Order: sequence, then structure tokens, then C-alpha cells
Amino acid sequence: MNTIAGVTFAHASETPGLGAEIASLPFQAPFIGKQIFDESGSFVSISVMKPGSYTPDNHTVDAISGGTITSKALQNMLLNSLGAYKNYIAKNKIQ
Repeated sequence: MNTIAGVTFAHASETPGLGAEIASLPFQAPFIGKQIFDESGSFVSISVMKPGSYTPDNHTVDAISGGTITSKALQNMLLNSLGAYKNYIAKNKIQ
């Protein structure tokens, strides 16, 4: 209950070739294996960052080039949606 096994994103009104890339496998695949809790057990969710602007880690994926608003909205959606369950997940995950 810490490691992402897979994701599916879609948004019908995104700009083709930009924000609409959230629905593509090349954007979704890097989420697999990422973790929502850090090594100390704190909830950190997943950050969606501009490629080359961060040191790769277990909690970060590349944003969509030209899709900054979509990438930030997706990051906030994950933070808020997963955050709503962080206490439940932390309590029930296998140590």
C-alpha cells in the first residue's frame, strides 16, 4: 500500500499533443513503481516535475512538455485524492 502498480489518466478537453498526453502510455508508465510514502513513513504523494529540473527519486515523474497546467493539476489531484486516504493506507499497509 505504498507502491503504485499502475495508473490510467484521461481528460476529454485537453489539447492534442500537449495536455492530452496524460492519456498516453509513455506518460503513465513511469508512475509504476513510484511510492507515495517516503522512507520515514510520511505521505508525500507523487510530484510531477519538469524533466531535468529534479534529481530522480521514488516520488517524482516527468511532467508533460508544454502541458504545465495539466501536469500541475494532475499532481494536485493525486495529492488530494491519495491524501484523503493517507491515514487509512498508513494504518493498513504491511510494514
